[in-house]
Amino acid sequence: MQSDYKAPDSKWFEENELTPPVVSVHGTDEDVRSNLKPVKMWNWKLSGNELSCDTDHGKLVQTIPTNYICKGTDADGKPILHKIG
Repeated sequence: MQSDYKAPDSKWFEENELTPPVVSVHGTDEDVRSNLKPVKMWNWKLSGNELSCDTDHGKLVQTIPTNYICKGTDADGKPILHKIG
């Protein structure tokens, strides 16, 4: 599938009578999302404001506001965050 997209530097190609690179669409958003594999997460820990867990791809760490604490995990294995204060 070809796209009507023109790169920002396509004017340079036109001025120099060159053919710009071909842009091919690799799939729609829907195609990509339908092929995504969910990442399994386990072993949730809260240290300060860093919420972390283990995944098949390594450790995942993200910061959360300091007025939240992790109270455990739900049936899907996602962290249960509770707002304090």
